[in-house]
Amino acid sequence: MDRLELIEQLIKGNYENIIAADASMKPLSGKNLFDKSPIIDYLKTHPDLFLGFHIVDGMNTISLIGETSEGLIIKVSFKNNLIQKIVVKRPEVGISRIKMIVEYDGTEYCGFQRQSNLKTIQSILEEALFTITGTPTIINGASRTDTGVHALGQVIHFDTLLKIDIEKWPIIMNNILPKAIRIKSAMQVSQLFHSRFDVAYKEYCYILNLGEYSPFSRLYEWTISYSIDLERFEKELKKLEGTHDFTSFCKGEKTSKIRTIYETRLKKDGNKIFVSFIGDGFLHNMIRIIMAVLVNLSSGQLEGDVDTILTSKSRKITNRLAPSSGLYLVKVQY
Repeated sequence: MDRLELIEQLIKGNYENIIAADASMKPLSGKNLFDKSPIIDYLKTHPDLFLGFHIVDGMNTISLIGETSEGLIIKVSFKNNLIQKIVVKRPEVGISRIKMIVEYDGTEYCGFQRQSNLKTIQSILEEALFTITGTPTIINGASRTDTGVHALGQVIHFDTLLKIDIEKWPIIMNNILPKAIRIKSAMQVSQLFHSRFDVAYKEYCYILNLGEYSPFSRLYEWTISYSIDLERFEKELKKLEGTHDFTSFCKGEKTSKIRTIYETRLKKDGNKIFVSFIGDGFLHNMIRIIMAVLVNLSSGQLEGDVDTILTSKSRKITNRLAPSSGLYLVKVQY
């Protein structure tokens, strides 16, 4: 069934074949529900929950948002042609949720995420919003890019009581922000939209320079001073596509290190190599570790192959990081 058919069955109360076994639900009140049976029990005891439900935002790849005749907003998320998550909320009067696309040169910043006493993209954006609104405002970002990593299409959202024409938000923000950060666009979205949790996939690009070192572009690429076998590089790159346990390619102790890379691309333009990764999510330092491994494998500095390294689930031979300067968050898709 497609998404609209699933919603139709949900409204009719035909729950059994449309809700995933590991689904979750955030009801209007009470504790969150996990797994299929408790959710079905709840829905059966609240038969009017979806009364008058109509879609107000169906643009997302993995979710849609609707309103009911009782004035509730409900977000339904999907996975593998089943309903994966339901979130119910009563709108907060006067609150506008604003979504923005941001680009930035990350060279002088300690990553996106706010950190005590450090200059980050999030902290600068929140300072700009405080200047405009006079109220402390928390920003949520789609991706926590590392120190020195750049973005062409970072996505953020925040809530505000301030009433400003949506097309004026980028103008006002850009007049305050430093030149290294720019708001590309703004739009008002549902109060249930979330820039991080609603992501369908992200696209990153890494730039290698196989030519002469340039002091002018050194902060925006990784210059390789030795030769690499591009045919071998691309062959190993393609092995990363699909769903894998990326323990060997990440830093940190996240519970699940399973991620899906939908597509990789390699494009050569003169001495520049553009390596693209499109996936459902990326672990801490994952792409920078991958790039270091691919360069070392294709230059003969590292033995083995990507398959063996994935299987090992070990950082013993993947302890190098490619420079952050070559990495760009290109796009976030919802």
